[in-house]
Amino acid sequence: MTIRRGFSRSAVVLAMGAAGACGDDTQAPTTPVTSAGTFASVAKILQDDCASCHGAASGRAFLVSMDSASLVGSGFITPTEPAQSLLLFKPRSTAHGGGVVSSFVSLDSASVATWISKQPATGATQLVAVRATGTVGADGLDVEDSWRNAKWLAARIGGGWSDASEVYMKAMYDDTYIYLLLKWPDDVASYKRQPFQKQDDGSWRKLPAKPLPDDGMDWNTYMGKAFNEEALGLYYEDKLAIAWNTYGASTSAAFEQSGCAGLCHDPNKAGAPGTTYYYSDQKRAAKKYTNSPAEIVDLWHWKLVRQNEAGKMDDQFARNWIVADAGEAEGGRASDAGTGGYSDATAASDGSPVYRGRSIAPGLFSYAKSDTVRLTAVELANLPLGAMVASMWTSPITGQRADIDGRGYYNANVKTWTYEIRRKLVTGDDKDVQFNDLARTYKFGIAVFDNAQIEHSWSPAVLRLVFQR
Repeated sequence: MTIRRGFSRSAVVLAMGAAGACGDDTQAPTTPVTSAGTFASVAKILQDDCASCHGAASGRAFLVSMDSASLVGSGFITPTEPAQSLLLFKPRSTAHGGGVVSSFVSLDSASVATWISKQPATGATQLVAVRATGTVGADGLDVEDSWRNAKWLAARIGGGWSDASEVYMKAMYDDTYIYLLLKWPDDVASYKRQPFQKQDDGSWRKLPAKPLPDDGMDWNTYMGKAFNEEALGLYYEDKLAIAWNTYGASTSAAFEQSGCAGLCHDPNKAGAPGTTYYYSDQKRAAKKYTNSPAEIVDLWHWKLVRQNEAGKMDDQFARNWIVADAGEAEGGRASDAGTGGYSDATAASDGSPVYRGRSIAPGLFSYAKSDTVRLTAVELANLPLGAMVASMWTSPITGQRADIDGRGYYNANVKTWTYEIRRKLVTGDDKDVQFNDLARTYKFGIAVFDNAQIEHSWSPAVLRLVFQR
């Protein structure tokens, strides 16, 4: 087990506009500098206006300590359209986790815009899908020669429990499918998802995913500065999610402008992005949902323990939700028609497991429901103290929820996940993004869950997929 490196290395920074739990900046307006438009002036402005939330040890994706080259390659600036840069847009927007930054005055904005306009356009947020030259699978091994023709996009992430500060992505397509390849670092493959465990007194308990934080606490406070996402007491799984705007009548205007931050709403911040916990009353906790009944954002959600063996990525979506609605635990997150291929295994009245798989060993801490074997009293009695039994049943994923093929492979030698995805360009499901116009730019965001339920690291920059024709 290792201490979370994300809080000690300079590459991981505050996610601008993402769901950080920092208060409004209220310091006096930045002192004007004479060298307007230079990086020295920009660095001073960012330090004065943003350091209270975006310091070097903050864990966000944007840091005030970033040098010029890091900012140019970060995706936070758009030299061809300076006004669309997150570095300018977020401080003046309510879609900023820290609120509108009152000290970011017009003189600051003009100086930053001048510097941005002078920088090279690097394509730091653009993923280019090239045409595949052969058969492509979805086994997580990226062995196909076709992948050599695609170029990597390094998408910055931050703000959550992940070891990774970047996700590396490639894309391809053919007449039927779009293919994505992703790689990201992770110190440990996490698959001990809430197992049953035999306690020191011989009783059984289903282990929690994490110790519950206090109501009103935010992620940063809960994690602290030396958080270990693989520590004892954290029993969950690795996950990955990609969110896509759907376009047409279901376009989310907020997602198109702000990416993932456009989905994040925290009632403790008047609906602005935030990461506040509130387990005693889920209607008061931060949630994901769109801003109007017509808006839909497509969610591709991979769950290591529950779905990797099936070679599937859960096809879900984010919809509109209001605090008065039912389903407050999920907010606007819902699933396409069909079954997700998993359910909680039955527990006895005393908390002990009732079933196991073909083997009593927990394996990946799940087992196929078709392999269910009833545990005997002798088996339970003979298991040593501390023994674990899987608590998750799996079964085939069905319906539109099974539209996405995907499988992850963890390389323990280099401590890296590789994940390969295949989905039809056009599914016909009105809750899915349809890649039916190869001339369109498709906006998306990505998140990594490192042994985390909801505490994901995400891409604050709006990512763009284009097709090379």
